[in-house]
Amino acid sequence: MSRLSIRWRLTLWYGAVLAAVLAVFSVSVYLLMSRLLESKADDDLNHQMVVMEEQISQSDDESTLRVRLAQQFAKHPVYEMQVTENGDNTWLRSERIVQIGLPRSTTEGDIAEGVFEDISLPGQKRVRMFSKAIRRPYASLLVQVARSSEQNDKHLGELRGVLLFTGPVLLACVLGCGYLLARKALAPVDRLAAEADKITATRLNRRLEVLNHDDELGRLTRTLNGMIARLERSFGEIQRFTADAAHELRTPLAALRNEAEVTLRLDRDPQFYRNTLENMLEEIGHLTVMSESLLFLCREDAENKPTFADLRLDELTRSVTDHMRIVASADQLELDLDEPLIPCIVHGDRERLRRLLFNLIDNAVKYTPAEGRIRVGLDYRNGLARLYVEDTGIGIAPEHFPHIFDRFYRVDSARPRHSTATGLGLAICHSIALAHGGDLEIASQPGRGTRFTLVVPASPVDLSGQGATTATASLKA
Repeated sequence: MSRLSIRWRLTLWYGAVLAAVLAVFSVSVYLLMSRLLESKADDDLNHQMVVMEEQISQSDDESTLRVRLAQQFAKHPVYEMQVTENGDNTWLRSERIVQIGLPRSTTEGDIAEGVFEDISLPGQKRVRMFSKAIRRPYASLLVQVARSSEQNDKHLGELRGVLLFTGPVLLACVLGCGYLLARKALAPVDRLAAEADKITATRLNRRLEVLNHDDELGRLTRTLNGMIARLERSFGEIQRFTADAAHELRTPLAALRNEAEVTLRLDRDPQFYRNTLENMLEEIGHLTVMSESLLFLCREDAENKPTFADLRLDELTRSVTDHMRIVASADQLELDLDEPLIPCIVHGDRERLRRLLFNLIDNAVKYTPAEGRIRVGLDYRNGLARLYVEDTGIGIAPEHFPHIFDRFYRVDSARPRHSTATGLGLAICHSIALAHGGDLEIASQPGRGTRFTLVVPASPVDLSGQGATTATASLKA
């Protein structure tokens, strides 16, 4: 069944349901007709019994009754009648049953009210009989009226034949029509499959045509178009990322090659060789940083789950800031920590959060002129921790905000004070923020500075004696 096509499965299921409905309908009609014919036969027998009762009631003695019964009921084209005294002494018996008679009623019931039953007589398949006890002053009589059920059985046989013939024919016709309807209904699926086969990695700009926006196939088509659009964006990002990575790697490699070739053309003094090696080592360091950043982003894209645990974000912020204060001082910058830091707990990866904060402060150091100031602070409210790094650097124009976290994206006017920038730092920070269920916000004005804010779920620290032992159950959930 599972190997059949959808149209065949729909047809067969539809046929099975219809067959069950036809079977129930046919059985119901047959039983209803059987009951109606039996009820009609019982009414006829009861009517004939009433006629016989009238004749019996009009007779005052036994001899008169016997004569009347013989004259009126001995011969009848339809009914077989029998009158006996106490079921033994026969007063009347129709000509067709003179030799065999009607059997005494064996059905439990009030014989005085009348009892209907089916019996079998020699030469007749089935007979319907009505028996009733009638008491007269001169005798206790058992009156029986019977009628052959052959006509009713014939009608039921004809009905059964009609149902058995028309049912399969009707079912076959409906199955054929059902298959055609299923084929017509699923024709758009074949069209969608044919159009989808034409969409390849080089033709992701194509979209499937939506014929009906309201039906199921229309929703499926819109879903597929959305998936193709996401694939197109992903392929575009991969292509841009590959091109940017190749460009970023080509420049330092070309510099290393040129410097080595120039150095080897002529004999140089030892100090020249030393300077060359120092320059090459600087470029190699730049390549190393870029390679590590690319590897980190690849791991993040592969959704390698970090090791999350409860940690004090305020203590982490203070530790990283104290470490980076020496770097800022070397560039004649002032790095301050806005006190007090609100104690709070986040459920995250310590090393990744340290890297995020290092990158933000390092980025601020690179793009802040000498004698500038960098401020780091931490706030907590409404279940969210807000860790910010603010500088008085060159700033970023608002039109660059949508792309500031793209890999290898650089603002043309934003030239770092050092040549170690790779264009991947903010992309790494944004990736870490998303991995912790948070976000990285930016606010900047050209010439006045930039403020990056990490917003992550957190919980307050209970300082009433428990210290940092309290952790938020909601974050773990």
